[in-house]
Amino acid sequence: RREMRPFGVRVSIIEPGGFRTAMTDPATLVKGFERLWERLPAETQAAYGRHYLESYAKSTVLLHRLSSPRLSPVTVAAWHALLARSPRSRYAAGWDARFLFLPLSYCPAWLSDAV
Repeated sequence: RREMRPFGVRVSIIEPGGFRTAMTDPATLVKGFERLWERLPAETQAAYGRHYLESYAKSTVLLHRLSSPRLSPVTVAAWHALLARSPRSRYAAGWDARFLFLPLSYCPAWLSDAV
């Protein structure tokens, strides 16, 4: 934001929470992660262990379930940022962004890392 101010450009940041899109589809994510896993050196695979891959697959399914299928909070935020006379500098789109990630961004790093 600060870098663009001298040029008269106002920047609004849209921070979306979890939304169901093709990018968050568990099958696609796990398939891509497995391809990356196969390219890793054997010593790296051994250091992380196969359970790492399995726990990642489970977490993507859980995150997908918790994600919202309604994309309207993101589109409304984009609409407001583009068309409002006085757009906000930040938009938190989605319940998780508003009630979890935004407050977490004000916490000390050690606390946000723990969460």
